[in-house]
Amino acid sequence: MQKFNKFLLISFSAILVACGGEDKSQDDNIDVEKNPLGAAMKMAQNMQEQAEKMEKDMEKRKDAKAMHYEELIKFLPTEIDGYTAEEPDGGTVEMQGTSYSNADITFKNEAGERIKISLLDYNAALSMYSMATAMWNSGLKIDTKDELAQSYTINDEISGWETFKKKTGKASVVVGISNRFMLTIEADNQENCDNVKNIAKNMDLDKLAAL
Repeated sequence: MQKFNKFLLISFSAILVACGGEDKSQDDNIDVEKNPLGAAMKMAQNMQEQAEKMEKDMEKRKDAKAMHYEELIKFLPTEIDGYTAEEPDGGTVEMQGTSYSNADITFKNEAGERIKISLLDYNAALSMYSMATAMWNSGLKIDTKDELAQSYTINDEISGWETFKKKTGKASVVVGISNRFMLTIEADNQENCDNVKNIAKNMDLDKLAAL
């Protein structure tokens, strides 16, 4: 995987230029081990499309402000079976026309295992959100002895990236919602990512997407 990551970083800029604005047909699920060039080209194409969409969104939201963290907290789950919720926390930052908010909550079970949920609103800070999310819709899949990571999609407005650490059992999913919100759910001692994805699905993400 280190060889692939190095290859991807070195070749990415050249591939982005080569792809240009052409419409290239790509597999929906690209295995980076078997087809690293195809994966890099797909990522380049998605980053270009994402950048164009972000530019339009930034223009629409030039006078926008992030939701106050107390309102953001209301979208967090309040209970998870087998776990006890700690006090939610959060904050809102405003500076030079930029604002963003975060809300967090942690759940623990009797064994001390944690599920942590974080929700961020980048409504007025799209540059912070921007390109980090481009690979999520690329169909990438990484499967090694240590981890399984791949794109994760709920619908056109809600998609992200799931990761499962095979040796430690740590599962996580990061979900972008309408190029505004970013949801992260991390859980200890899991068998796969099903639980964290179910937690995400049980949240009112459609309401967030509509804001």
